[in-house]
Amino acid sequence: MIPCLRPLLACAGLFLSSQPAFAEDPYPGDQYCDWRKDYPVGPMTHTNYLGTYYVPRDAPVGTFISPPGVKWPVTNNLLTIPQCFRDVGPHNLYISVRASVPIHPGPLPPVLGDDVTGRVLQTNIPGVGVVIKLGLPFNWPYATNTWKTVGPPIVPFEGYVDHDTVGYLLMSRLNPFITLIKTGDIPPGVNELDGRELWSSTATRIGKVAGHHLYGTVIQSQCGLPPNPVSADPVELGEWDNTDFTGPGFTTPSVPFTITLNDCEDDPEGGVATAHIRLEGAKGSTPIDAQRGIFGLTDDSTAEGVGIQMLMADGVTPVQLNQDVPLQAISPSGDTVLPFSARFYQTEASQAVKPGSAKGALNFTITYQ
Repeated sequence: MIPCLRPLLACAGLFLSSQPAFAEDPYPGDQYCDWRKDYPVGPMTHTNYLGTYYVPRDAPVGTFISPPGVKWPVTNNLLTIPQCFRDVGPHNLYISVRASVPIHPGPLPPVLGDDVTGRVLQTNIPGVGVVIKLGLPFNWPYATNTWKTVGPPIVPFEGYVDHDTVGYLLMSRLNPFITLIKTGDIPPGVNELDGRELWSSTATRIGKVAGHHLYGTVIQSQCGLPPNPVSADPVELGEWDNTDFTGPGFTTPSVPFTITLNDCEDDPEGGVATAHIRLEGAKGSTPIDAQRGIFGLTDDSTAEGVGIQMLMADGVTPVQLNQDVPLQAISPSGDTVLPFSARFYQTEASQAVKPGSAKGALNFTITYQ
């Protein structure tokens, strides 16, 4: 009896070793990702065209080059539609969103409250990184057919589905929120995002789902600011009796001042940039009439019924607030002096004008286009 046991054990061993051939697919039937029938097979190639952004030469690392967290529509070149489905069953679905480029190694400031350290992708432009946060179908709280993610859906991240999707979970759109960030020294002049793949994703059974590409232009501004760029800080608008203010719209004589840009450089591309200024309220000063350059007094002012108006050097033309206003071409080398003027502007009826200190404050940002 002993000899005949040996072939039985051998047969049993062969039988057991063949088991994986009957279990290749651990996600049978009702748990899978696949390409939608009657549509092209992917992977998808998603593309964003960001336009042109300017960054000051002396901007610190961590400065937002583009407005933070802007949602961008994407172009899906093949019109492919990946879809995932999970009904009741023991298996979850998984997606991995991974960087295709190096990640900036150092800490950087949060983007709209999100910690982005270790999640800033380095673009082909030295010193320019990008944070990409995905919206629907990731972490959407009001629908069941979405991916849950480990932490916020900021590339790179992992996601999973452990619930009934109630139909198909579609991924034809990415809904990215994109922020360009300064990560180091940027070459002067015009720099182009070249459209290389920044990240890609893979999902259960389907393999590569998508790759994401960016195009756009980042221009390194060509001037710096000296330690005291404003010729008079503060600009003294004079002392006036409250009885001098005879009615709304009354103005005092304009007072000239300048802002100096220094160490301006030639554009390597041969162009000459125009300096633009953006004026925004500070220390409690807010726009009263942005189109006419009129803004209110600071929180620590005691006068009432008046504001301040920003003007060009002619003392007549308003400098609009909260938008980039073109000024003049910068000097190809050396300093560029930008002339302005300012004056008091009566905003209330004469009986509402009260004496006291009248201060105004604006932050200014210089860009080059």
